[in-house]
Amino acid sequence: MGKTLLILLAGFAVSFGILAQSKNRRYMDSVDRIVNHVADYSAKNASTSGVHKALNQLYLNPAWRGSYNNLAIAGGTVNITVKNDSVGATPKAHQIKILSSSANALTQVIVFDSEFQEFAVWAKDTAISVTTQDSLGVSDPDLLMQNAPFMPKIDKDSLFSSASAQSHLYDNGGESHFHPLDGFPNTGGFYYDSTAVPKAANVIHVDGHLHVRNNRTVYGIFIVEGNVLLSGNAHIKGVLYLPNSSSRIYNRDNASSKVTGGIVTWGEVDGDGYPIFVRHRPEYLRALVSDYAPNNPPIRVLTWK
Repeated sequence: MGKTLLILLAGFAVSFGILAQSKNRRYMDSVDRIVNHVADYSAKNASTSGVHKALNQLYLNPAWRGSYNNLAIAGGTVNITVKNDSVGATPKAHQIKILSSSANALTQVIVFDSEFQEFAVWAKDTAISVTTQDSLGVSDPDLLMQNAPFMPKIDKDSLFSSASAQSHLYDNGGESHFHPLDGFPNTGGFYYDSTAVPKAANVIHVDGHLHVRNNRTVYGIFIVEGNVLLSGNAHIKGVLYLPNSSSRIYNRDNASSKVTGGIVTWGEVDGDGYPIFVRHRPEYLRALVSDYAPNNPPIRVLTWK
């Protein structure tokens, strides 16, 4: 009996020892997982902070490209590289890649380094038979942005209010299009009041389609809910803003047409075989931005992973 009891007690002792070891092992594994999780979180936080540092530098100077090595941020050591993005050896226009790494964490961000008003045409859809020119009239295809990566924030309500205050609200008037006369809307050209400080642009809202007929020139910022048809040698001196993706700007009558200022559209632009010449006029686009689109950043994040 004594031997049996001793054997049983020894067995219990071994079992409890094994159980204690198992609990200790699970506890240590749990601690290791917590430590690794905290380390991973700290590394990711450090790499994210590195991206923010690079974005701040780009905000101050969009042309900056460079790197930071072994930078102490958020309790970690961070390496940051800022370079032009590319597909193989082919650069992606106006796109910057930021790489920020800390320990085993890597954050990659793609940034667009230009503003929409720096382009003669900014189109969410495609642009066909369109020739963009700089302010001197020299052809510059880099001033054309089609399939735009984002659309700017433009205060349509304020544009409508300005058009209403100027008595510049129009519809098709029972016809297929609204047809402004040559020199529309007044003798002041692009400006509604050229004596105001700052000058106030003409703002015209067309609740329907706009048709500028042959050899006519019209002026101002046009907000068009439908399509814009430009007949031969038609000329818009101002900015066309089309806020609907179903809208289309197109040409007709076997001749080219012109826009001096800029185009911002959610829809497509199609010269229909006869080019639409769009000459960049920064002054007109600044009038749109300063009064109706002031909250667009100089750089914009496209992707973050």
